[in-house]
Amino acid sequence: MNFTCSLSRVADIATIAPHGDLDLAGTAELRTALQSAAACDGITTIVVDLSGVTFMDTTALGVLVTARTAAHRQGAAFAVTNPGPMVTMILTLTGLVDTLVGSNRNQATVSAGVTE
Repeated sequence: MNFTCSLSRVADIATIAPHGDLDLAGTAELRTALQSAAACDGITTIVVDLSGVTFMDTTALGVLVTARTAAHRQGAAFAVTNPGPMVTMILTLTGLVDTLVGSNRNQATVSAGVTE
């Protein structure tokens, strides 16, 4: 599946929306979009909407964790939203669902059929 990544801004919120399989081949594009969002003046929140992501590997997880850390260092909030079942399962198995998804955790794990 082809990978694309879009960046949009509404007020002080930048939203990155990747689409497709987010693996090694797509991480450079995701990283560039995240860096562009962080470089925008007046951005206080960076949101990564994963609703269009069908698969994610560990290289993409590393990019998201690094982006979250960088955003927090700049005083910006960082949130991953709308992970599908496959992505939620990967986030849960790696122990990153709380870190990256946060308050949407229960909804994400239910949609993936994950029980604790």
